[in-house]
Amino acid sequence: MSTIEMAAGIDCGKRFLDVAVSATGDTIQVANTPSGHQELAAWLAHRGITDVGIEASGGYERPVRDALRAASLSVRVFDPARVRFYAKAMGRRAKNDTIDAALIAAFTASGAASTATPVDPTREELAGLVKARRLLVDKRGDLRRALISAPAAAKAALEEAIDALTEALTTLEAAIERTLATVPVMAETVAALQTAPGVGPVVAIGLAALLPELGHTTGWKVAALVGVAPFDHDSGQAHGRRRIGGGRPDVRRILYMAAAVAALHTTGVIADHYAQLTKRGKPPKLALVACMHKLIVRLNAMLAKGRTWEIKTA
Repeated sequence: MSTIEMAAGIDCGKRFLDVAVSATGDTIQVANTPSGHQELAAWLAHRGITDVGIEASGGYERPVRDALRAASLSVRVFDPARVRFYAKAMGRRAKNDTIDAALIAAFTASGAASTATPVDPTREELAGLVKARRLLVDKRGDLRRALISAPAAAKAALEEAIDALTEALTTLEAAIERTLATVPVMAETVAALQTAPGVGPVVAIGLAALLPELGHTTGWKVAALVGVAPFDHDSGQAHGRRRIGGGRPDVRRILYMAAAVAALHTTGVIADHYAQLTKRGKPPKLALVACMHKLIVRLNAMLAKGRTWEIKTA
């Protein structure tokens, strides 16, 4: 029996890992701790299993992923949506931790799962810092809006909280700069991205940290990863409006900011594209989404060719 037929699937929780084997139906539950990871590695090795699939689970999957890879197992981390789509295609509607583990195992063994993305601990750390910064910015924005209509007795407390968040942001941004400086290749990518219209340091670092595929895949695939690739919605003689969907919300959010600036406050190919679309009667929001698509595809081509925006990228 081949290795791929003996794949294991892991349903990852904060405290426990539920594991199932595709071919035999064997199951085990271990703690999501270093000792539990060692127990799991030994359990898998005893069964000759080297191919493992696991759903992304907000970072809880990373310690076991790294421990199993250190034990020479092939571990692939999947977007939960892909696994659910697979479950629907297989007609499986029941759901609990053990069933989910068996489903992940079947998905891993099916051959439908793509190869694993190489682990880059520094990029993952940078991505965590970027997300934390976004959270602090959002919280500070909420407090500033609340301050406008807050009663006098609450203003001092809100202002103190805003000042504390601003100080925390300064500390976090310094940590982002230090982390970025340890990876010259990523720093070069960030510098290249900033040559594009609408792309400042925050957007450039966010794209580099949250979209590592940028510059390493096709334009259509990178647009789909972000969630700005238009998909057909046709059936028979009916031709529906093409729609976007899925993707990475964090990346799409910062890409929207960049596209809006490029389309509305600069000159060049993105601004021209927006003007042409709105002139043809496209709604402004739809035109901005089209600009997001054009911007990310051109950025992908730019990095793939090792160029900057000033040099023709497509």
